[in-house]
Order: sequence, then C-alpha cells, then structure tokens
Amino acid sequence: MDYKSLTHIWLNGKKFSKEEILTEKDDYPNHTGEVISFLKEWFSESEFLSVQTSGSTGVPKLITLPKQSFVESAINTCGFLSLNKETQALLCIPIKYIGGKMMAIRALVSGYNLWIVEPSSSPLKKVSNDVNFLAVTPMQAQNCLNDSPEKLAKTSHVIIGGGAVNNSFTEQIQSFKNEFYSTYGMTETLSHIALKRLNGPKKSDSFETLPAYTVTINNSNCLVIKCPTLFPEPIETNDIVKLTKSGFEWLGRKDNVVNSGGIKLFPEAIEEKLMKILPETLFYLTSKKDTHLGEKLVLVCEEKLEIDWEKVNLAKYEIPKETIIQKIVLTETGKIKRMKF
Repeated sequence: MDYKSLTHIWLNGKKFSKEEILTEKDDYPNHTGEVISFLKEWFSESEFLSVQTSGSTGVPKLITLPKQSFVESAINTCGFLSLNKETQALLCIPIKYIGGKMMAIRALVSGYNLWIVEPSSSPLKKVSNDVNFLAVTPMQAQNCLNDSPEKLAKTSHVIIGGGAVNNSFTEQIQSFKNEFYSTYGMTETLSHIALKRLNGPKKSDSFETLPAYTVTINNSNCLVIKCPTLFPEPIETNDIVKLTKSGFEWLGRKDNVVNSGGIKLFPEAIEEKLMKILPETLFYLTSKKDTHLGEKLVLVCEEKLEIDWEKVNLAKYEIPKETIIQKIVLTETGKIKRMKF
C-alpha cells in the first residue's frame, strides 16, 4: 500500500477526499482544526513528515520521517488488532505527537471512522456514539474506568501508551471482556512496535512484538529494534529488557538505573510494586549521590506519605533510603520528568 494511494478519510461520520481536505477552510474548532491541518500536511507533495518527540527523556525535538513509514506502521497495528472500515475509533490525544498522528494514519489505511474530541482527562465522559477502538494515556484510562465504565467495557480494543499502567487499574479490568493493551514504542519507531495484553486469558507480563519487527539486545541488555520497511538501520534504545519467546519483558530505562552499593536497581520495576499501595499518588524513584553507597534510592513525591515499609512487598535493598518532597513536573503528554539528586 503506497501512501499516495490513500485519498479518502472518514472523520466524525463523514467521508472526506484528499481534494476536500486540501480545500477545507481553517475555521474548525480547536482539535478538529488541528487534525485538518495535519491532514493537509499529509496530503501535500512532500514525501516526508516532521514529528515532535515528547521530551520525556530529553529536550523535545523535531525529526523528519518518510510518509511511507507511517503507512507501514499503521498496517502493522491494523492487522494485529483487526481494525477495518467497520471500526469506530476515537481521537482524544493531541495530534501534534506521534500517538495522535498514527490514529489519523490508521484511519487512512484501514478506512475506519475517526471521531474527534478535544483531549481531556476523561475522554469517554461526553461521547454519545459507539467507540470500539481507543488510544489513551494511563491517566485517561483510569478516569474512563472511574467515570464511564460501561462505555469503556464496550470498547473492543483499548491501547494505553505514554507511561506505565497502574497495577490497580490492571486488577480492576480483569472482569472486562474487551481487550486492553499496554504499548511499547517511541516517536522514532512511529508509535508502538509491541503490545502487552493486560486482561483476559491472554494476559501477559511481556510485550508481544508485532510481526514486522524483530528485537535483540546489545551488550548493555538494551533493546535493539529491527524493521527494514520502517527504518534502514536498527534502532538501539536505552530500555533494558529481558527477551522472551514472542517479545520482551521491559525492566526499565538505562538512564534511570540506580547503582546502590554495587546492586543495580530498576526504579520503574519497584514503582510498579509501590503502585499497589499508592494507587492515587504521584511519585517516582530516582538516585541521590551517597558517600557510602555511591548512589542511594530515593522516593520523590509532592506530600508526606505514611508508609509502613515492613508491610510493603519489597526487598530490603529496594526500600528508598530517603523521601524528597517537591513539585513533580510532567511533560505535555503526562510523563514524569525525572530528576537525579
């Protein structure tokens, strides 16, 4: 499927041609107008698109990628989730980032109808039409579960990206019959390259790599992604993983590893355990320089927490040595900007 052959898209129940998009007036409200502007860029003569990284692991930057690679990525996801012209999808995340852009590209590729709503913390709350494909952040997923559980249960496929999924949320969706997935990907890979099933009989602790991709690890046990149709050279990540039969288990980012007295600690893995007792608390674990240990594990939160560490399911060396109380800064996509001390 060549990107030039994609000439129609369904938006809010109406079919638009390439020509109609290019001649549309720029008087749509907010998010819809941003989607139209993006589609004008997509239908332009250029073979490339510029996309912005989220800034969760560094300074946000623009990178330029071939339009055909967007199409290949969309084909991979649509095939895996069986998305087609019968699908009703909801765009409730910013179109400026790769997650939002790929929702629109999948509409072009699969022929599904894309309902556009203004991004909000609880996107299903004001949606009256049926939706059976939803891409949300962990915060949006939790709020949908709290505010619109019946609507969420009717959504055939829910993919959650942009951060770790709370264990409490995962436990609450086990009775749901629809499919929930956590995603792994980045701007450079044009959204996700692997999905982890969060509920049902196929629930897993590992990410299943989509068929087009192969993964290996380098000498630092960091994930290396190969997909010649999307990018000519392998992409080496800073994510430490453990390879499995069908994909990999994510352990944490190399940048975040805390070497405490010779023991390597993965903050993200420990945070997952802490989420069971701090489900509604904004916090993260990081390192602080220590004369004895070299680095020590510290807990960063916005208010004093009363935690009985003896009752928490952590190894002795996983218990934070200090708590730092300060304002936690988030990126525009809701990811924590981690600091080291």
